[in-house]
Amino acid sequence: MKRTLRDLTDPYGTAPVRYALTLLRSLSSLMLSVAFLMFGNSIFTTLLALRAKIEGYPNELVGLMMSAYFLGFAIGTFRSGSLINRVGHIRAFSALAAIASICTLLVLLIPIPWVWVVLRVAMGIAIAGLFVVVESWLNNRSTNQGRGAVMAVYITIGYAASALGQQTLQLGDPSGSELFLLVGIMLALALVPVALTRATHPDPVEKPNVDLRKLFDVSPTAVIGCLVAGMIGSSWWGLGPVYAHEIGLSVNHIASVMTAALVGGLLLQLPVGRLSDRFDRRTVLFCITLLLLIPATVLLLGPVLNFWLIMIAVSIFFGLSSTMYPLCVAYANDYLDSTDVVSASGGFVLFYAIGAVSGPLISSLAMRVTGARGLFVFIITAGLAFGLFIIWRIRIRPWVPIAGKEPYVPQPEGQAPGVVSELDPRAEVGDYYDEGPDTVPFSDSAEATKPTDHAEDGQQEITIKTPGLLSQTDQTVISGDDAREKPQDS
Repeated sequence: MKRTLRDLTDPYGTAPVRYALTLLRSLSSLMLSVAFLMFGNSIFTTLLALRAKIEGYPNELVGLMMSAYFLGFAIGTFRSGSLINRVGHIRAFSALAAIASICTLLVLLIPIPWVWVVLRVAMGIAIAGLFVVVESWLNNRSTNQGRGAVMAVYITIGYAASALGQQTLQLGDPSGSELFLLVGIMLALALVPVALTRATHPDPVEKPNVDLRKLFDVSPTAVIGCLVAGMIGSSWWGLGPVYAHEIGLSVNHIASVMTAALVGGLLLQLPVGRLSDRFDRRTVLFCITLLLLIPATVLLLGPVLNFWLIMIAVSIFFGLSSTMYPLCVAYANDYLDSTDVVSASGGFVLFYAIGAVSGPLISSLAMRVTGARGLFVFIITAGLAFGLFIIWRIRIRPWVPIAGKEPYVPQPEGQAPGVVSELDPRAEVGDYYDEGPDTVPFSDSAEATKPTDHAEDGQQEITIKTPGLLSQTDQTVISGDDAREKPQDS
């Protein structure tokens, strides 16, 4: 099949979208479980922070709870595969969803802060394992050509469910038990559609082979960017509700602010991705980092700001910050072979997790010194430091246009980045699992599949061999001006 450079950077054409919708209809039970899962997890993160403040716990303890969640998430990402392979995807999903539900209810039964920290670790492990099940299932039911569209719809469902979940905070009082019971119910409901599905099990989950040193050698900018993205994202989700509470916002207003953040994160993914596919990703990443400092600086004045100004500033801030991680991943993948994308994604998740564990701890200390504004004092400091690092990298390593530049792919930033899986459409993996009744073969448009004998005049034809598909090759047609070797960002 011949593809132009535009095809490589525009994976969301009409045919993939149709394919994704058809596939998702066949996996409607799984996607319904995803919606319940994201709905409940989104509520709980904000709810626990508010409940901790009501109980009089210090900000440092609230930050520790969020750090514990991401510690558990990192453990679950890399260790849940053995459980899934031993008992199967359906049983593993049911057990992990039950554990997540139990953790939320134990918060009510055992109001001891250090127990809450342990419960957050356990919940992080469970949630990560659930994501591993979901994403491996989706990957095994989609072709290489259609994974991009599937992932886009999957992420959209995640953002929408998380945003809706935040709004349910207005239905109860964080000091009571109703909202915690609602979270437990939603997480328990997540296991019902999967437990009753007729879909066959996907392939076993492979343990990622992560080489952290190689990732840093390939792109120090991407590695440091993932660390900073983890710091900023986890600080906001862990202490953003605390910030809103301390500047005097009501529970209803806090719910609206957290929802606005998710809406901004969803709306800015596509335009930022388009820009990064056309220009030097480091320059785009630098601009994004500087731009998010503007609303962050505005939010330093939280107590004197109009509520709607806070909403707008939060939406822009989180919308921009949520693109940092996928930008870093896309930039590094420009310098990696497609066969290394899956293993590399594990390394990026780990770097993100390291930042996510440390971020709430540091930002909570800043809030202790400077009050509520300390959250954004830390975020601004981290952003400025990363911006200076990007300038240094640009000076010592000029950008070189790359042939077959990998497309920007959104990531589910709401609670954590995508887990280790082969769902990333930039990866070259073997043929999809085709033994289940829920598998939908991908069929591209006639124009895209029509073979041609020769590249057009003035264009260079590059043949890309696809591992695992012995009889297939991809021929990429790239204009002569755009054809470049993939350089090493070291």
